[in-house]
Amino acid sequence: MAHNIDGVEYLTIAEAVEFIGCTDGWVRHLLRGESQHVKLEGRQIGKRLWLVNKASAARARDALTTRANGKRHLAKRPAAARRKAKKAARRRK
Repeated sequence: MAHNIDGVEYLTIAEAVEFIGCTDGWVRHLLRGESQHVKLEGRQIGKRLWLVNKASAARARDALTTRANGKRHLAKRPAAARRKAKKAARRRK
């Protein structure tokens, strides 16, 4: 259920998790702006309650490369390549 404030639709963290298809920790990570590629616009109410802009959540959902949305192949470095890189770095030491 989207909340309408000043003509803008907002989602709670739990609703954004279901809408985007990721974890609540990842939604909070995107709200803090710690990701270089995807950012969520939100509004903090009080100390703990965050509302996520629904349009921003839709852009984030479309941009994320996850198993859930079937765009895993679009990731810059697939998980298999990361594991091989870690093993090669350990061998060099």
